[in-house]
Amino acid sequence: MNKTVAFIGLGAAVCMTAPAFAQDTHLSLTKESVASMHEITAALDKVTDEPGAADAVKTVKKVREKLVDLGKRQLELPGATPQEQAQISAQMTEVQKISGELVKSLARLKKEGLLTPDLQKALMDLQSVQTELAQASRDKAAQAEPFPKDAEGNTHETLLAKTVDEVKKLDDSLSRVKDEETSKAAVDQIGHYRGALLDIAKKQAALPPLTRNQQAKLTGVQQQLVEMMQPIVKHVTAIMLSPDASRNLKEALNSLSELPKEVQKIREEAAK
Repeated sequence: MNKTVAFIGLGAAVCMTAPAFAQDTHLSLTKESVASMHEITAALDKVTDEPGAADAVKTVKKVREKLVDLGKRQLELPGATPQEQAQISAQMTEVQKISGELVKSLARLKKEGLLTPDLQKALMDLQSVQTELAQASRDKAAQAEPFPKDAEGNTHETLLAKTVDEVKKLDDSLSRVKDEETSKAAVDQIGHYRGALLDIAKKQAALPPLTRNQQAKLTGVQQQLVEMMQPIVKHVTAIMLSPDASRNLKEALNSLSELPKEVQKIREEAAK
């Protein structure tokens, strides 16, 4: 399942791959990216034999090219306003749903011997989407304007760096879970993580929207966050499936599913 978990990490990136044609909006383009991921889940659900797996490979390759195109077009889109950010955040519920569907589909295919080498390669190649977009972003990042600061000296860049630090702490805590003491420590860390990310979201919402070039400058760190979520997904899955994991720990992990909605609410309030 290591390869499938790595693939799931791409789900978190769909909100960074919205195109920017004349009549597009952040919301409509994010929905288009989500719809592209739905194409993959639908294709995998149809696989019942090797010819079906070959058809799924074609779909995955087509979606990969589409996501690359969407990502490059996104680089031409001005930074999202707080209202647009709130609308995009609302799509994260759908992203989580897609991730769950992908895990189930890939587990079924592996169990039934239908996760062919070609299909595995096509799915893994999806990760290179971020590599291509990162290079395009670096070109624009060189032209980025200075990031505005709030009264505490926070910028979009420093707040994103703080997010990386919080994700690292969460990953480290979950990786250590093995007994009652480490489980309690993980519950405490999850609570800290939730509070820290909500605080970061409030400060981000109060800052001016990112310009196109500033957004491009942050893409590398955003890619890093996507990659960092992969082992966390693995830890969470292991804990939730373990009969020995404490009830408090499982409830704490379940509570994180509400975090995107809480962040969305913060952005909606800031947009008023």
